Amino acid sequence: MTSTLVLASLALLLVGCATPTVQGRAALSGGRYDEAARHFEEALAEGPGRASDLVGLGIARYKLGDLDQAQRALAEAVAREPNVPTPHLYLALIGIRQGNDTAADEHLGRYLQLGAPPRLAAQLDRTRTALRGPVTPAMREYMAASLEDGYQWAGEVAGALRAARDAELRVLAAERVYLLPRACRCR
Repeated sequence: MTSTLVLASLALLLVGCATPTVQGRAALSGGRYDEAARHFEEALAEGPGRASDLVGLGIARYKLGDLDQAQRALAEAVAREPNVPTPHLYLALIGIRQGNDTAADEHLGRYLQLGAPPRLAAQLDRTRTALRGPVTPAMREYMAASLEDGYQWAGEVAGALRAARDAELRVLAAERVYLLPRACRCR
């Protein structure tokens, strides 16, 4: 009983110690974009220039419709860490929505080079082709929304695959099944 009380107290203490970055990520994933932006701004005030906080702030601003602020944060993140894929995708989405097809194409291409998931890569290619012709504002909004949905779906699938793999490893460990390298297996 005492150990349960100690663990519960420790958990409460840890919740209160969450960093602004962790709080920002939680708010972002929970759809609380104003709150997320505040937390990422606080994190950047404490440690200016952290690319992950700039990306979080950029995504939160994008979700709030503040494309200029989002673009500034994401462009700074790319300047600091050019091989991180996510800011390239969101800069492309901003380019699509603002009618800057050159920037959109450049960032979509870079996102593809950095290893977009296969289904999303095909969608990115189709979008790049469509941007070469006349595109209405409504179609731009549709393109941006569908790419963002595809990106989020790919993340959810990757998370589900990781969770399934982790669950399988827990079962194997609980049953004390150990996988030996091929060279050690009996024939």
